[in-house]
Order: sequence, then structure tokens, then C-alpha cells
Amino acid sequence: MSDMLQTFVKKEMEKQIQEKYPHMQHPSGMYAKVVRSKEVNGRYLCTLKILDKAMNTDNDFPEIPNVKTEIELKQGDIAVILLLYGGSIVFVLGRYEP
Repeated sequence: MSDMLQTFVKKEMEKQIQEKYPHMQHPSGMYAKVVRSKEVNGRYLCTLKILDKAMNTDNDFPEIPNVKTEIELKQGDIAVILLLYGGSIVFVLGRYEP
């Protein structure tokens, strides 16, 4: 009986987190590899690929096109980004240099 209750509570918590707090499922700050970059009127328009903490491609995320930033990023650079509120709005914090 307690296993049923525990399973129900776990599933309900997962559902609540997914619906109300999607930003808790993934870290808000991440690494991203610059796949493409071009300068447009002094700003940079980039396509980014999210990386995991081991700096490998994270296939849970598709490429993110048309990310605008004033930070000069070139193809192959690693950027540090924020996904605002767990959504698809990307804010570039800077270039990561190990």
C-alpha cells in the first residue's frame, strides 16, 4: 500500500514540476558551442548548441538559431548562457575560456 502512495506522490511531484516549474528540470546556466556566427550592424547573430557539464553535446536540446549578442563570438567558441525561466530565451553572459 505504501508503495502505491509513494509512486502516486512521485508522479504528481514530477507533473507539478514539469507544468509549473520547468526551469527546475535543467540548469539555467549552461555552456553552448557556437555553431555559426555572423556580424550584423555591430551585433552578433549566432546559432548555439547546448553542451553538458563535461563539454559534450547535449542532445536533449536542439540547436538554437538567431541568438543575438553584443559579445564577439566566433564559430567554435564556447559561450556561457542563461535560459531565462527554463524557456527558449537565451541570454549570453560571455565567452568561456578554460
